[in-house]
Amino acid sequence: MSQPEYLPGYTKGVWLFNERYFFECHEILELLWLESVGYEKTHYQTLIHGAVCFVHWENGNRKGVLSLYRTFRQKAESLPGAWFMGVHLAQLVADMSALVEPYRNDPDLPLTPFATLRTPRMEVQGFEPTPVDEAELLILGRHEADES
Repeated sequence: MSQPEYLPGYTKGVWLFNERYFFECHEILELLWLESVGYEKTHYQTLIHGAVCFVHWENGNRKGVLSLYRTFRQKAESLPGAWFMGVHLAQLVADMSALVEPYRNDPDLPLTPFATLRTPRMEVQGFEPTPVDEAELLILGRHEADES
């Protein structure tokens, strides 16, 4: 039985997430989400919400972190199985929960500075995340070319 082949935008989105390019991950996956249906659409939205949770974290927006985490978790739990489209969703949910739940439980707990935050990585099977080069990062959004 052959492995499924995923769209390049998807495998790049996973790479972006794992490399902490959360804004860019959101941007590339949103393009796929707009064109998808059913569980695939929900899966993309799950990963987008996970990525945007960390965009809010980077900006120090605690309310945004908690809101996006909540919808990330709801979407992930609506998908069938621990694995979906080659991503170990159950592990990603567990890792996100371990990171965010303390902030839900203690409203006075300050957010860990993003620069020192150890963010979860998506465990995958059946495909390799596709690296994104600097030119693609520029197109996706927030990075500026080196001024050499």
